[in-house]
Amino acid sequence: MEGKVIKKKSELLEQIRSDLRAWEECEPDFDKGYFDESDVWSFYEFLLERHADDWTVIDDTNVDEGGSER
Repeated sequence: MEGKVIKKKSELLEQIRSDLRAWEECEPDFDKGYFDESDVWSFYEFLLERHADDWTVIDDTNVDEGGSER
């Protein structure tokens, strides 16, 4: 059995933002700005739950889940 993969929270959030922007650009039914920050956080939470046994996520941000700086 292999160990967990270490992920940085900031990198995961940026990857999600990038992927959602790319999806907006490729999908003609989505207007620019179709996805917002709540969608980013929702998908982030989904990924954490989905990969709980696979990933260890290190919080390297100064932002809480509501998008406010601490």
